[in-house]
Amino acid sequence: MSRKINFIGIGVQKAGTSWLAEAMNEHPDIYIHPKKEAHFFNNKKFYIDKSHYERTFKNKTEKIVGEITPAYISEKKVAEKIYKYNPDVKLIAILRDPTERAVSQYKMEMSRDTIEENSGLWDAFIRDLPKYGSIRKRGFYKEQIDRYYKYFDKNQILILEYKELNADPSLFIKKVFDFLLVESSFLPSCLNTNIKHKRDIPEVIEINDEDIEKVRKYYKSYDSLFTIES
Repeated sequence: MSRKINFIGIGVQKAGTSWLAEAMNEHPDIYIHPKKEAHFFNNKKFYIDKSHYERTFKNKTEKIVGEITPAYISEKKVAEKIYKYNPDVKLIAILRDPTERAVSQYKMEMSRDTIEENSGLWDAFIRDLPKYGSIRKRGFYKEQIDRYYKYFDKNQILILEYKELNADPSLFIKKVFDFLLVESSFLPSCLNTNIKHKRDIPEVIEINDEDIEKVRKYYKSYDSLFTIES
């Protein structure tokens, strides 16, 4: 019999979610979907129905069962769909400086050849490329998080910062385990490992410094950074 999923990592893209999935999966009380990004709530063509989705998880007796799909945070209807599926689900979002995140996504898209022809970062940014997942709009954290607060209590959503992961991965993962109410003294073997998506192959992508500054200025004027409450 399939079991309702009780954890979902909602984003953001290029903010350590592959590392998070690996670290969580090592915990004996946590099971993360084998594909990590299940995409049930934004692309149901992969599944017949809810039961089919749940059966793709091969969990046994783990306390926490879930998936991490970074696109969920940026797509407008996903929060409501998740709520209708399980209003008691726990959610985690890792936020990254939006300019750094934009640069990282641009490099990824260029190396994967998944972006329309462009003349550089700023051109792609201001034209909302790639069309299936705009570099620019993915940095609008406040409005994205607010969509989730419309449906979920704040104590159901753990918001972390990517810089915390870089500074102290052991403290970072402890916050995750504490939030999920599993043994928080457990230390994953991948703690200090740089884990990337299996499709990401290192490639040198040159980016104009002037373009980066334009992106930074844009986000400062937009107030895209989400302030984490203490």
